Amino acid sequence: MPDPVVVVDVDEDPQVKARWGDHVPVTFVDGVLIAYWFLDRDTLVSALEDGPNPVPVVP
Repeated sequence: MPDPVVVVDVDEDPQVKARWGDHVPVTFVDGVLIAYWFLDRDTLVSALEDGPNPVPVVP
């Protein structure tokens, strides 16, 4: 069974907000960044079924 979904409020933690505040929403699967700004269904399903493929991060 997959791990539960964890929702993190970026505004709650100054370090998280400093790193990811301009990229919201940010989506990780198994600790790997799979999407930011936009998340489409195919990307999410692929990451959950086949494992995550990391994406480059724009500063």
